[in-house]
Amino acid sequence: MSRKRLLAGAAAVALVPMGFMGSAAADPQSTPNGPWGDSNLAAIHSYEQLWSTLETLEHRAKGAFDLSAAPKTSNTGREIPVVTIGDGPTSVMYIANQHGNEFVVSEAMIDIVRNISGNNPTAKKVRDEMTVTIVPRVNVDGFDADVTDASGATTPWRQNYDPTCTLACDSFYEEGRGYDINRFHSYSDNAFDHPYVPGDDNLNPVPESIAMRLLWEERQPELVMDFHHQGSYVDEEGRLITASTMWPNALEEAERLGISEEFDDTIVRSKQAVSVLLQELDQYGYANVTRYPSTTTPGIARNAYGLLGSASVLFEMRGDIGAKSNGYIAKTAEKAGMSVLEAVANGEWLTASLEPVENIRERGDRISNPH
Repeated sequence: MSRKRLLAGAAAVALVPMGFMGSAAADPQSTPNGPWGDSNLAAIHSYEQLWSTLETLEHRAKGAFDLSAAPKTSNTGREIPVVTIGDGPTSVMYIANQHGNEFVVSEAMIDIVRNISGNNPTAKKVRDEMTVTIVPRVNVDGFDADVTDASGATTPWRQNYDPTCTLACDSFYEEGRGYDINRFHSYSDNAFDHPYVPGDDNLNPVPESIAMRLLWEERQPELVMDFHHQGSYVDEEGRLITASTMWPNALEEAERLGISEEFDDTIVRSKQAVSVLLQELDQYGYANVTRYPSTTTPGIARNAYGLLGSASVLFEMRGDIGAKSNGYIAKTAEKAGMSVLEAVANGEWLTASLEPVENIRERGDRISNPH
């Protein structure tokens, strides 16, 4: 295993110049959703600590475990850690922290890695039946790189780091800062294609998104689960919403591509995975899960990997949280992720009832002071 683990302050590699101009044909989401406040960061693994912790878990692992770097680095030269556990025939891929300011879910991924690399019966079953790919933090720069944007702001922030575009070049670009990684996953035959502006001269400008797509090509997962944070919302009864979830819904793009029938099947399998996690979380009194009011943007990870044929699930944990809430937020994401892995390993995933999904409520109103 060879990797650099370059510090954010080290000499950055040359940034890829822009290959396109104009707005993306999609609905932008620019409002930050992640946890805020410096106090939150004390309990979150830094870039170096993340690699070190994963190395320790690799050394202690009781079965097949490989820690490596993603196929591409960030624009500062940082390598993105990828954990592969198990050597079973069914491939599943979890990614988290695509938005740098949505970071508590990265801690949940570490906990899942710890769970399924141990010596307990569940871990052994998962490793025997599955090959699990986990990327705890996709946006290694947006979380804690030692960089500033055009306005002088420092990380954590939502986007990656790529200040090369200084004009209003794209709906998913923050001036003088970088791109929203989650909006740039190619669903064509080529991982390097731009998802919104076709043509050989319009390559995907986001290396982290390309890296995840290349991993997808290598692993061919039957299921992709993407972990995020949303803001703090309440339901119609005034209760805080713990999490929201969603499946692929790019129906018009699937029709344009001539894959509507296949996409419908993918949606069903995705909903079955959602059903599993809803039933798992329903037994916990603090869990209150709603349907995420998502867009049909085809290049968003949830839709892109669905269009490529993988069952695909978005899981958005509550955001706007203080340090005291980190633990239960991470535990909820861990429970959701583990429930799906266990259901896939036991063969119960594709027989899950869709009733819990059909009865899921829409997300409620956002509140500004949840504490």
